[in-house]
Amino acid sequence: MSTKAIIWTIIVVIVIAGGIWWWSMSQTAVAPSANQNNTPATTQNNSGNNATTSNNGVSATNTSNTGLQTDLSNIDGQMNGFSSDNANVNQGLSDQPVQQSQL
Repeated sequence: MSTKAIIWTIIVVIVIAGGIWWWSMSQTAVAPSANQNNTPATTQNNSGNNATTSNNGVSATNTSNTGLQTDLSNIDGQMNGFSSDNANVNQGLSDQPVQQSQL
């Protein structure tokens, strides 16, 4: 075999292996962390009724004013976290290169 054929064979094998790796990574599901469970937690509200709360802290059945206010506070906290993350990403994307000085 010539060296060109060997190089092309190696390139084809690398491309195929990369494609298989990319496909397998896109097929795997993200495992939930240890502190999350798939069943909603049960909490006690002020009226004595049980209310289910999802993992994000928002109640699905508690429609009292305090329950709705708690849900709104939880959502506001999550939105503030998103805004902070978004600002950090935007700042990182708009970074300008700095002239390096030689010692």
